[in-house]
Amino acid sequence: MKTDHEHRLRERDIRLDAISSTEWRVCDRSLDEDDHLSILGFIEFTGRRYEVTRMSAPRDRIAYTSLAAAREAFSLSSEMRIP
Repeated sequence: MKTDHEHRLRERDIRLDAISSTEWRVCDRSLDEDDHLSILGFIEFTGRRYEVTRMSAPRDRIAYTSLAAAREAFSLSSEMRIP
């Protein structure tokens, strides 16, 4: 389920915060860093692919072949399709 907030995101609104060398927190840079709503989800590199977990659908994980494609999955131009 997408929220109204997620529908308006553009790629420039998305920020990746490195958690480790293989994990990133995906945030909305238009919101304050301290606002929990700024966290959109997570990306994890599993050795062969980048797995996306969205806060709006935490049980659904979708894999991408690049970090750029995984990041784009959070933008308005993407519909979270399987590549």
